[in-house]
Amino acid sequence: MLQSLIPVTNNVFVMSHFAEMNHLALVGWLLDAATKQEQHPFHGKDMPDWVAGPARFREHAAALSQKEEAAKYKDILAIKERDLERIATLESIHFNASYIVMRARHLNDESLLLNVGHELKEKTKRTHASTSVTKQQLKVTAKRGDHPGSIVLTIERDPGAGIYEVQFCKGAPTSEQSWQLLGNFKKVRIFIPDLERSAWYYFRVRSHGDNETSPWSAPVDIIVG
Repeated sequence: MLQSLIPVTNNVFVMSHFAEMNHLALVGWLLDAATKQEQHPFHGKDMPDWVAGPARFREHAAALSQKEEAAKYKDILAIKERDLERIATLESIHFNASYIVMRARHLNDESLLLNVGHELKEKTKRTHASTSVTKQQLKVTAKRGDHPGSIVLTIERDPGAGIYEVQFCKGAPTSEQSWQLLGNFKKVRIFIPDLERSAWYYFRVRSHGDNETSPWSAPVDIIVG
């Protein structure tokens, strides 16, 4: 099954989007991937200690959150430490992806690539006509996550979408300037951690694909638990 996959991680998993993630989105990905790999029937039991796995992902998530908070005060040393931690985090993510690909190829078991947090690249290009993004507002729901200060955002899938742009606002938005970019995602289920507890957040989403953009979704609001 894996003969169509060459042993280069970037030709198996989508990796380019990590560099574009803001720190909040990256922390969310780390915690989500850590949980999935811990619960994986193979990797959860057979991932060596020397691999950057769930424990290391959680360490990076905690360090990034802490250093991002310190960097908010424009401390030059804190900003440098945060950026160095981000570089180390991206290295761990790539190391983790490479290990998973090598094990899957060695065991000739493509299932080892699934449900590990990483997103598989399309194996073949689409041969049919491209699908336009929706002209309707996407449906978006938000619910509290399993961890304090976290939520899970679920987006209606758009067949024409390449990515989903997510913006957020702490408190009720009063203008377009109220919205901040959370990140661009290929997944329709997004785990968002490290939000202020008991605070009221609003989120909105639109899809992008083939030089087209859908309208913004109606804002969805939630009080973080």
